[in-house]
Amino acid sequence: MRTDLERFFNPRSIAIIGASQDFGTISGQPFKHLQSHGYAGTLYPVNPRYAQVGGVKCYPSLAELPETPDLVLILVNASRVTDMLRQCGAKGVPYVIIFSSGFSEVGGGGVSLQQELAAIAREHDIGVIGPNCQGMINVADGVFAGFGSVFSSDYEPGPVSMVSQSGGFGFSVMNLSSKDGGLGFRQMVTTGNEIGVSTLDFIEYFIRDPKTEIIAGYVEGLKDAHRLIEVGEKALQAGKPVLMWKVGNTEQGQRAAASHTANLGGAMALYRAAFRQKGIIQVDDIQDVVDYGRAFRSKRLPKGNRLAIITISGGAGILMTDEIVAGGMTLAQLAPGTLEKLREFIPSFGSLLNPVDVTAAIFNDLTLINRTLQTIIDDPGVDCVAMINASLQGDLANTIAGEIVAVAKKTDKPVFLSWSARDVLAQEAYAQLDGALIPHYKSPVRCGRALAAVWWYADAKRRNEVQRSEKPLVLEGRAARNILQGRTADVAEYDAKRILAEYGIPVTQEALALSADEALKAAKRIGYPVAIKIQSPDIPHKTEAKAVRLGITDDAALRAGFDEVIANAKAYKADAKIEGVLVQEMVKGGTEAILGVTNDPLFGPAVMFGLGGIFAEVLKDVSFRLAPVTKSVAREMIEEIKGYPVLAGARGQAPADIDALADAIVKLSALAIDLKDSLAELDINPLFVMEKGKGVKAADALIKPKALK
Repeated sequence: MRTDLERFFNPRSIAIIGASQDFGTISGQPFKHLQSHGYAGTLYPVNPRYAQVGGVKCYPSLAELPETPDLVLILVNASRVTDMLRQCGAKGVPYVIIFSSGFSEVGGGGVSLQQELAAIAREHDIGVIGPNCQGMINVADGVFAGFGSVFSSDYEPGPVSMVSQSGGFGFSVMNLSSKDGGLGFRQMVTTGNEIGVSTLDFIEYFIRDPKTEIIAGYVEGLKDAHRLIEVGEKALQAGKPVLMWKVGNTEQGQRAAASHTANLGGAMALYRAAFRQKGIIQVDDIQDVVDYGRAFRSKRLPKGNRLAIITISGGAGILMTDEIVAGGMTLAQLAPGTLEKLREFIPSFGSLLNPVDVTAAIFNDLTLINRTLQTIIDDPGVDCVAMINASLQGDLANTIAGEIVAVAKKTDKPVFLSWSARDVLAQEAYAQLDGALIPHYKSPVRCGRALAAVWWYADAKRRNEVQRSEKPLVLEGRAARNILQGRTADVAEYDAKRILAEYGIPVTQEALALSADEALKAAKRIGYPVAIKIQSPDIPHKTEAKAVRLGITDDAALRAGFDEVIANAKAYKADAKIEGVLVQEMVKGGTEAILGVTNDPLFGPAVMFGLGGIFAEVLKDVSFRLAPVTKSVAREMIEEIKGYPVLAGARGQAPADIDALADAIVKLSALAIDLKDSLAELDINPLFVMEKGKGVKAADALIKPKALK
């Protein structure tokens, strides 16, 4: 697949198949927009019905063009697209945008038509964009290759490049951001059904593009989602923030996405895992792109999450505090020396606590802002500063903006502003801030969210550097492969735990008994009390089948229990294959956790962690990461769940062995990679996490093999 996308965005010549003389139609608009925006290359309208289009010679077929165009736009009925694409292949065309709809998104015959298009593209090495898309814009070079009202407008080139699987939404983001948000776009492309060049291909190009500073994307699903980690890593290393919508996250949303672009993606939990691992910032609204984009344009990242707020409105300070705390930041504890200096000039009726309230006294003493800001910036315990200037306007606003710019120039700490004055009333003040790349927002909530996004990204870069210094654990389980080889039925607990043990994950003492006598021998060797469980690949939920007995303390109870679990299992599923009864030690103490692996067809192996019982099953309080998982990432997984205080020693309880838990997660990740060709799912439930220094122990496990192809 072609990825020399410089040629796509800067084509020397463009052919338009199906070009129309009616510039109000979809097939007429691309020619009109390219011409009106001063496209510098050569245009070749192609339509046997016309001798010319817009004063330019029109050709009856692609074959008759005097050269091979860099880009072809196909605007014909879906039934004719395959023939047109074959002609592009015969001509050696490198890139094609297929605007036509009527393919996989409509189902039925459209699916086979789309498959045929993909085969033609592969055969001729054509970079296909679409079908079912709206085109692209390269603002800087006047390439407006598409249709819709957004193509009629003029734009100033900016630092943002975006790829969107939705044409209408993507171009609305560009329009609103450029026109109303003051954040210009450089390039915008829509990919529709994505049979060729993918969203991640375009993001990789934007990473390479020296004039793109910020990358945005709208995603309904990624068919090459396994590349998300690699591409995210490249973006982090290049210092280019990626702002991403991922939609179709509910069941109804997924159905809408399927009907829209026929591009269902993997589970949202895995997208979030990839986003977190590689610093991709998930956005929910167009305003987020504008606000976060303006924040990143300042090119300042905080070294920590400690924020100082300076305000002339106490209520606004509380609003911002709530927002930044929700985003993972904290209010800085001002140093005693800082407080002493502030007391010298902040009125006694103000507040020295963070948020620092200088009150309306600034109207009487304009130096208050400069002195307060400089004093707080000088505090080594402050990583960034936000100022809330309410609706200051006119000459006062101009003076205060100048003071802020003067102080901000002398520090590398981010300085953000919440300033609610209407643009027309503080035009000069805002221009000063824009010139100094100081982000400013109309509300304290928007300011706080943008600050939190910048902090999150800065933290992601730091976390990634730690991860890059760690070598992922690599393990090989030959016995595990033998157990799974050719297996189609579930692997029950006994064999599943043998596999875990081979990768160094501690498991309970146990033995598989085929008779009550064998069970008695095993119990004597292990020591009472014991648990017994039916072992059957056909009964994954043993408790539901009433085929588990816990806390057995003597031989008589064991004999009776053995017969009961066998009888209950057969009553539950008469044709179940019974492999025996597992006799197992009873684990005392510890906190129940759950570990798991899912081998996603799009992402590949991923590891899951959560606390057991209600935490995972009802509250869905779990964390995911794509394998491989290193020790620092395992610690992140543990610490990010809401139930983490239970492990850390809440309410005077002894802390759990978090190091041993992290070690088990790392080993499970190595297992997932080693067995990725034969493993579909794995559950360890429960995994007992003992007190600090006493390790972990897997008490139950189940493996679902990968279906044989």
